[in-house]
Amino acid sequence: MSARPTLQPNVLNFPTTKNRKKVRKGGVNRNKEGSVRKINGRVYIDFRYLGERVREASGLVWSEENVRIVRKQLDKIVASIQIGTFNFSEVFPDSPRKEYFTAKECAINGIEVPVKEPGDVTCGQYIQEWYEKLRGIGRVSERTMLGYKSHINLYLMDFFGQMTFVELSLNVLEKFTLWSRGKKIKGREVGNQTINKCLTLFKRIYDDAVINYRWRDLQTPFFGYKKLPESDPYEKIFPFTVDEQDQLNNQLSEHWKPYFKFAFCSGLRQGEQIGLYPKDIDWESELLHVRRAITKNEEGKIVEGPTKNKYSRRSIKLIPTMKEALLEQKMIYEKYKGKYFFCNTAGARIDSSTLRRNAWLPALKKAGLKIREVKQTRHTFATIALSCGENPLWVAKVMGHRDTDMVSRVYAKYIENFKGSEDGLSLNKLYQGDRSKDR
Repeated sequence: MSARPTLQPNVLNFPTTKNRKKVRKGGVNRNKEGSVRKINGRVYIDFRYLGERVREASGLVWSEENVRIVRKQLDKIVASIQIGTFNFSEVFPDSPRKEYFTAKECAINGIEVPVKEPGDVTCGQYIQEWYEKLRGIGRVSERTMLGYKSHINLYLMDFFGQMTFVELSLNVLEKFTLWSRGKKIKGREVGNQTINKCLTLFKRIYDDAVINYRWRDLQTPFFGYKKLPESDPYEKIFPFTVDEQDQLNNQLSEHWKPYFKFAFCSGLRQGEQIGLYPKDIDWESELLHVRRAITKNEEGKIVEGPTKNKYSRRSIKLIPTMKEALLEQKMIYEKYKGKYFFCNTAGARIDSSTLRRNAWLPALKKAGLKIREVKQTRHTFATIALSCGENPLWVAKVMGHRDTDMVSRVYAKYIENFKGSEDGLSLNKLYQGDRSKDR
């Protein structure tokens, strides 16, 4: 199948040179509402319309001259919104959100929205509209949006982009599965998990279109479709025993020992641990406050952002082993006094890729241990704590889960008869000497 267009920002038709002087009159948008932003070297505008955030590309490269042009046009847009003459589709004729805002404008003005049939709308058009609408609402994290963007650009737009909704069927979905398996991403074949994620996302977009256009009689292509089998989640869990942790620790430099010691005994996500500030540790009350994470934004750039969800924003009562690791790290932090409590060997923020390449993998090889990803420190915390008999609810809270559902499903075989403590003391006892259960 030939390549389809990927998800791209839309270009706003700005005034040409001959009529630039007419763009802005004195007194327009005196409060300077809205903003002009630089994204990937391009000029974007950002403003509010009908209670929602709007972010559109200008199509111009970032320069002082272009910023002045865009600022004048944005002032004109804001002024027209204020007096009620703004028409979204006229200013942004190619925007994926054009139909969405047209429908809102019609609803406000009591105008009937033109009816569109399934054969009138291409999947590519609606995928872009759906994505921009979700982005504007801001309900989903930028890291999640990055994942959606990847699936859309690499798979959905490529295969479904030129099809109309009336062309979709169960047979087309099966063809998508075969087509996906024929692709290679970064030299690797596409697995069932990726295909399932793509079709789950596509079904969400499809259902949104059906509701938006009120296609009540349209038969869903997903009727009878079954997800492809995926590998057992247990196969992805390779926890370390406490003895293996000791072997690893012996091969780490003094700078990195506290970092990994805390990772194993706290179960924090790597981004959460890297993003800790010194003020997040309440030494007197023995509490750790997890308030942020180092993550990726919608463009794939590493940024400091919020935790994965509201349940991940938590306060953890430190057990002695956790506090001991933090005290050891405090001695390292005092040498640099940087922004982050855990830091690299220069005192700056830790880069996870560099940490893996320069510290984690070499230590595993020297210790003669099986190569595993850093996230296995989190799995290790969960499996050992549950094997000790710790309360699954305590484990879930420390890990930042809403309830025990995830813990029970993923780590079920490690939950034995509940005989332990409810606050991590059994786990702490194991780390401080009694390792009989770990053998």
